[in-house]
Amino acid sequence: MKIAFVVHQYPPRFSTGTEIYAHRLAVELRERSHDVRVFTHEPDPRRLVAFRQIDDQVDGVPVSRLTFFDGMAPNHALNDYYNVFLGKVFGEWLDEFQPNRVHVFHLMGLGLSLIEECKLRGIPVYVQMMDYWFLCPTVQLLRHDGALCDGPETNACIECLAPHNYGYAGLRIFAQRDRFVEAAAPDTQMIDVNHAQLGLRRTALHGRSAFIRAVLDKADGLIAPSRFIERFFRDRGYADANIRHLPYGVNLPQGSIAPMPVNGPGTITFGFFGSVNAQKGLEVLVSAFRDCKSDRLRLVVRGNMTHFPKYARRVRSFAEMDARISFRGPFGHDGLAEALSSIDVLVVPSVWYENTPFVVLEAFSAGRPVIASDLGGLSELVRDGVNGRTFRAGDPGALLEVLKDFDRDPELLQRLAGGIERVRTLGENAEEFIELWEGAPNGAERKA
Repeated sequence: MKIAFVVHQYPPRFSTGTEIYAHRLAVELRERSHDVRVFTHEPDPRRLVAFRQIDDQVDGVPVSRLTFFDGMAPNHALNDYYNVFLGKVFGEWLDEFQPNRVHVFHLMGLGLSLIEECKLRGIPVYVQMMDYWFLCPTVQLLRHDGALCDGPETNACIECLAPHNYGYAGLRIFAQRDRFVEAAAPDTQMIDVNHAQLGLRRTALHGRSAFIRAVLDKADGLIAPSRFIERFFRDRGYADANIRHLPYGVNLPQGSIAPMPVNGPGTITFGFFGSVNAQKGLEVLVSAFRDCKSDRLRLVVRGNMTHFPKYARRVRSFAEMDARISFRGPFGHDGLAEALSSIDVLVVPSVWYENTPFVVLEAFSAGRPVIASDLGGLSELVRDGVNGRTFRAGDPGALLEVLKDFDRDPELLQRLAGGIERVRTLGENAEEFIELWEGAPNGAERKA
């Protein structure tokens, strides 16, 4: 079978969960003799390239990388999710590759016109619901003040977008007025507020959610890795019959995993693996850990401190007075076994609606219990008192009590480890995708 993967960015430059999952799945499928090729967005951090399309390979997977300077788009609010030009470029790529199926992992930087190009050609297209970008232009469903958001609302979206984007800052001024300023003659002081393009941008933002849903309704299937995200989208108008729950699978860590406790009897070493940013809740963990005064506890932080430097500096300065806390930087894909061997318990203190963090599945596959906040898909994976512990999201005091439980109860670690069930493998996940794709309408079949 010839399968096209679409993803918003791709290794080696990008290596967070979505990109690594798409790549590992592509490698797995190619090892099963399927012709998998990737179409991806390659952002230009210097914003010097207007347009470029280059082809290369990563671990034998052919990749076509598209760079587009979004400053050329007259309506950036619309370009965020729909760009006809990029769709036509993708259409030419489809005509050359002639895939039997298209599987979309993420469309940020590419847009919904890619799905339309698949439907124009009669190619079955499936869309993975990796996060909340289809509902939220900032992806995470967190308002600008850090509060959880239940879904799109034009003025609230502008408030979230404006602090980080000058174009939306002008739009915020416009949105705060009930109507255009009426004047007999042009007012040079209010030209930005009166400009028709601002009205078009606001219209694009206001119609974003409904437009995306209308396009996704045409896809042959929406894949929800967690029951939570399945319910979340269904409750916001997505067709129940078009959503299929298909959990992730992960590769088992390569290499031996050290037995627990890794720092000797009587000790407990907690670990945080992931992006060092506000929504991941590292500050909540550090605050709780510092208040837990036991000398038998350790905390290991593994994550990139350069992506959000201001936040990272604040957290590190808060933690540096505690010798029990160590920052060891990120680890490569071949370093997972070593990283998991350095901890007894993984802590995922996220303050946003996580879908299904791969790191939780990887920790379980290594026999490590998980402490997690009680939000989103995390509460599906971590069963309190069975394979880990849960606590109220964003509450250092609630997390502190959980940490103390491990200190007070020497048997808790092994008891929770014994409650971990077998983790679905990436190979099993690949078989499920093949079954899904083979069940698509045969009328759209192309020659392999």
